[in-house]
Amino acid sequence: NSVATSSAYTFLSPPKSTESGVYQCIMRNNGVAKFLKQKTTNVVIATDPSVVVSSSTSKINDGTTAEFTCTVTGYPVSSVTVSKDSLTLDCLAGTTSGDTTCFQKPNSPSEFVIKVETFSADEAGTYKCSATTTWYKGDGTEMGKSAEDTVALYYEGNAVATLTLEPADQELDVGSSLTFTCIIGGVPVPNKLKFERDGEVFKDYDSQSVGDDSQITFSTYTLFYIKTMNSLRLSDTSKYTCSGENIRNNTPINSGGTVKYVIVVSDVVVTMTTSTNTPDKGSEVTITCSAVGGRRPHLVQLLHNTKVIKSNSDSGFCTEKDSSTLECIETIANFGYQDSGNYKCLAKNRVKNNVEREDETNNEVINVSKIVQVSSTQSSSETEIQFGSSLPLTCTVEGGLAPHKVVLSRPKTGSDLTW
Repeated sequence: NSVATSSAYTFLSPPKSTESGVYQCIMRNNGVAKFLKQKTTNVVIATDPSVVVSSSTSKINDGTTAEFTCTVTGYPVSSVTVSKDSLTLDCLAGTTSGDTTCFQKPNSPSEFVIKVETFSADEAGTYKCSATTTWYKGDGTEMGKSAEDTVALYYEGNAVATLTLEPADQELDVGSSLTFTCIIGGVPVPNKLKFERDGEVFKDYDSQSVGDDSQITFSTYTLFYIKTMNSLRLSDTSKYTCSGENIRNNTPINSGGTVKYVIVVSDVVVTMTTSTNTPDKGSEVTITCSAVGGRRPHLVQLLHNTKVIKSNSDSGFCTEKDSSTLECIETIANFGYQDSGNYKCLAKNRVKNNVEREDETNNEVINVSKIVQVSSTQSSSETEIQFGSSLPLTCTVEGGLAPHKVVLSRPKTGSDLTW
């Protein structure tokens, strides 16, 4: 005595993904609530994915923000990713890597924004946006389709110079080795590179006039020049500069110079020379102190009989001959007996970690060559003196070496008085 009843719902036009969802069939007999029955089914109206990537510009200036949009259609979308080289970002989760992030645009579920905060040459390249739709058949079989689109972002940047050292320490011992790497990067690729030391040019490269150069290495938007210096000398203490150029919109763009100061260190060594060691009284004598070290000596002194008579702080005494040498000259115009004696040059410098080093010459003895000069006076012009009275006499003696004997003779008696 039962009656079977059926009802059907038919999509009158091809179904849209927006019509996906849970459909429910409810039946009851004679309006009695306790006999209410219902069944549900989940209907997925899958559509193939489509991906379109758009960017306002493909040339991105150095240091600016790059941004492009990935528009995804299809149902149901299970994944949206952006990838470049080894980078992969999950846009549905809004992940970030370094300066690059991908996120869903607010109030626009089909649009995903990819942003690179500080664009550089490393971020240039092809970005791929991929989307996948996934659904399951009634028997549990997984179904799915994928789509992708790409955009190429090009780096635009002025030439930038970088100078590196190996080892990185800018204070090195005499005899050690040092390698410089001069790097010029930029887009378009740089056409010029120069590496120099205080005006002394080691490499001056111009691709427009030279062409290929075996000493220049090319990489993506980059020129490299490597210079190794073996057995460093004190004269290698200097300022080293790396610079270059590229051309943007027919305009040369100079990188400016990147500078490294290199100091070759060694203990100070001082030498002393004199124009003569046995000058005549009244003659001119020149004493030269030469102090060499890395760093250049910061103190040079000339001592006479242990007393400092000149220092490099005195105007006109010392001259900077080069990056490691101080030459200090003292001229005594009218050399006298009082100028005889021991002369010494003392010098100090600082090496690694600001440790102070010191050196001094052996004593140099300079003596006036004239042996002795005597003069005598008496206190009265009288030649006849009262018996028993006193007769003061003055005997003055000077010589290159301190006189060690003074004799007063009395010819009539043949006897001498000696001091």
